[in-house]
Amino acid sequence: MILYQPFKFSTLKSIAQEGRWLVVGTILLAVLCLAIIWLITISLVLGERRQAVEQSILASQNISSIVAADIDEVFGRALLYAQLSSSALKPNGDTPSIPAPLTFGDSAYLRLAVFGSNAELKYVSSRGEIEPEMRELVRVVLQDSSALHRQRRPFIGRPAANWTIPVAVPIVSGDEPIGVFAANIDLGYLLRLYKESTSSKDTALEVLDFHGQQLFEIRGGMVSDSDHDALSSYSGVIGRGKKLGRIEVASQANNITRIGSYHILDRFPIAVAITRDSVAVEGELTERHRSYLWRGILMSVVTILLSAGLTVLAQRQRRLYQELTESEVQKQALIEQLEQEKARAFQLASHDFLTGLPNRMMFYELATVELARARRSRNLYAVYFLDLDKFKAINDTLGHAVGDLLLKAVAERLRGALREYDLVARFGGDEFIILVSELNSEERASKIAEKLVDCLSAPYLEMNGHSVDTTPSIGIALCPRDGQDIDTLILNADAAMYSAKRSGRGKYRFYDDSLNTSSARSLELLTRFRRAIRDNEFCLHYQMRISLKDLRPVGMEALLRWQHPKHGLIFPGDFIGIAEEHNYITPLGHWIVTAVCTQLAQWRDAGNPLLPVAINISARQLSDDSLVDVILSNIREKNIPVELIEIEVTESCFLECPETAQRVLEKLQQAGIQISLDDYGTGFSGLSHLKQLPISAVKIDRSFIRDIRNDTSDAMIVSSTIALSHNLGLKVVAEGVETKEQVVHLKTAGCDEVQGFYFHRPAPASDVAVSLQNFGRLPVESMRAYA
Repeated sequence: MILYQPFKFSTLKSIAQEGRWLVVGTILLAVLCLAIIWLITISLVLGERRQAVEQSILASQNISSIVAADIDEVFGRALLYAQLSSSALKPNGDTPSIPAPLTFGDSAYLRLAVFGSNAELKYVSSRGEIEPEMRELVRVVLQDSSALHRQRRPFIGRPAANWTIPVAVPIVSGDEPIGVFAANIDLGYLLRLYKESTSSKDTALEVLDFHGQQLFEIRGGMVSDSDHDALSSYSGVIGRGKKLGRIEVASQANNITRIGSYHILDRFPIAVAITRDSVAVEGELTERHRSYLWRGILMSVVTILLSAGLTVLAQRQRRLYQELTESEVQKQALIEQLEQEKARAFQLASHDFLTGLPNRMMFYELATVELARARRSRNLYAVYFLDLDKFKAINDTLGHAVGDLLLKAVAERLRGALREYDLVARFGGDEFIILVSELNSEERASKIAEKLVDCLSAPYLEMNGHSVDTTPSIGIALCPRDGQDIDTLILNADAAMYSAKRSGRGKYRFYDDSLNTSSARSLELLTRFRRAIRDNEFCLHYQMRISLKDLRPVGMEALLRWQHPKHGLIFPGDFIGIAEEHNYITPLGHWIVTAVCTQLAQWRDAGNPLLPVAINISARQLSDDSLVDVILSNIREKNIPVELIEIEVTESCFLECPETAQRVLEKLQQAGIQISLDDYGTGFSGLSHLKQLPISAVKIDRSFIRDIRNDTSDAMIVSSTIALSHNLGLKVVAEGVETKEQVVHLKTAGCDEVQGFYFHRPAPASDVAVSLQNFGRLPVESMRAYA
């Protein structure tokens, strides 16, 4: 039952944090929406205002162009009247008859007059006196003789109160001035034609001179005299040399900005300006812009209300999630407390309270799972039942406190002496039980027992002020030899422990008596090992290697034996482990190399056929720098071909020091010695060794050949190994071939060579010499006669 799911608490916590950011995000979104609303509103208002101003200026440009064209045409007629009036200056003295402008329907010209070169009056169209403005303008024209010669266009004077303006045109005959034509023009008559265009009070039509001085004005449909403020208003606009232009001036009298355009006449020093009050122009959009503003205000209010509502909801959700988070924190604390109590209860129920080791119940549970793997393993599993000697006497004499300290110290030593994944438990009282997995031999189980005896037999100091000496009695049961379930193994290990106690304290015993005998004999062999090498008690037997292609021998393997004077012929499994553990393997290996080279030389001298002989090299030998020199020196000394010596190494050789092993093997290969990988499939090497190491052949271990006809897994492993090795260019040799069916299966699978009892049993050198001679003479079908 799952009491707690951590992701739920983290989910609530993240949601609470997101609630806080949701509030901030809502506010920022509201501010952004308000900014967009008012940005659009203000842009729309300003855009329409600019558009209205542009349209107003465009309309004023059209009107000013029309008015300027009409005024230019009116003033242009003064030149025509001046030509008609030149007859009044003829020398015959006849009084000319100049038709009045009204005769032609010209209502703009009110009065005409012609003056001589000395300002004497030659002709006047009315009976009254000449108006003072006209007479004054004539004097100015006559006094400016240079202008009289230079210009033939009208001179314009100051306007009168009745909206008339005097005009004077010089009359020139050739290059000599002969008089002046003068007239009063009713400009107000012309301007009244545009009353309707200027009917609104904010629109003004103004006639200006080049100095920006206003001559006439129509504003609100009324013609008025000049505005003295106009000089300062238009002086900065008129006279810049542009015929057409925009006007934007501010009246100093009332601070009103007027916008419009002006148009300067082509032939006369007069400009026409049409202007409107900018406030009035923009005022036409007031209602529309007010609707825009109200719309923006409404949308802003809606946005603020929505954001306020979302903010309130987010705050409420955030508070809710905070409360849930706090609740989850409290729940988490309670669950953790319950888990701790559960773990503590489990610890108390499954572990020994004194030593902290698993108790009997926990050991049974873990050992059952561990032993399930033993059915799929080719190695041994060992159960050690351990009892402390004289523990009752220690409790009775020194007290239970010292006994408890002793048990704790024993537990610590056991944990330190074993591997981390080995099972150690207190079985009860002073009894401990151990399960050690994946042992490769019974000798290894013996070494572990010896280590435990030495470790636990050391004095225990500072045991509550006492020094305690005790020894263990250990019983050993092996799986699967002594049982395959934990109850049977414990029962047998317990029986072996009592056997150890009966044989003397500080001992260990196997449940199988034959192993106990073997342990004693191992000690005996160790004491004689050095002498055996010196006295040549070791000997070599040879087993042939047969090619499946033609069933003829292609090589041999040298197998070591110990011809013990007391125990007879001893096989390598009984003493190789002792040699490796006590550093006898290197001198023993040198002896084997010398013996093989010597035997090959003897066979050669006797005239026997020679086959390559394979020598087994251990991992300890590969770390010896003198190995290469020993092999090559023996080959040179005995004068035998280097190809007659082969080396076989196991996969374990590449675990301790792979770089050194590879370097030594490469030197041997460079010297011409073939190298084979022995017992392939039982070690810990990977496929990389097949690719990287300088090997030429792979020898499949006999454990895969034994059930090759019945075990599908073994058959698949053998077939895969053969295919892989052939792809890598390696030869394949099968070991332990004992039946015809195995030979047929291996030949079908593509195996190259075989070695085993079916063809040839290991034999001394003398028997092998006879076999070599007979193998060379007999047909293939008769070769098994020597098996």
